[in-house]
Amino acid sequence: MKRILTLIILALCAFCAQAQTFIGTMTVDSYTRKNVTVKLQASSSSETCSITLYDVKFSLLMPVTVNVTIKPITNTNGQITGNNIVPTNDGKRYEKYTVRQLKGTVSSTKLQFSCQMGSKRLTYEGKKK
Repeated sequence: MKRILTLIILALCAFCAQAQTFIGTMTVDSYTRKNVTVKLQASSSSETCSITLYDVKFSLLMPVTVNVTIKPITNTNGQITGNNIVPTNDGKRYEKYTVRQLKGTVSSTKLQFSCQMGSKRLTYEGKKK
């Protein structure tokens, strides 16, 4: 029994250590953007991960797209959570858009999360690319 449990834990660690790419729909308040690519990258310990949203706009009026990274996010058996995380774009921190109440799930086929990003409510749901 102990050996089976160890093998399951090792398999989960191997799964979590890999980068996973998803494509899906992001909604920020009433603005929806489809075909958003998100990369979830686990840390070497597999207890934390980062989420990078690629080529996103947070409103129709936003003149350019940006890549936004949110880290560190806690990952406990596929349940992701985070609070008071300052997102970055090209290494620059954006305190105005601090991520709060991030909650979601990740599996081998699907990523879903929601959070408060500054004054905006962000949700994402995607399938593995």
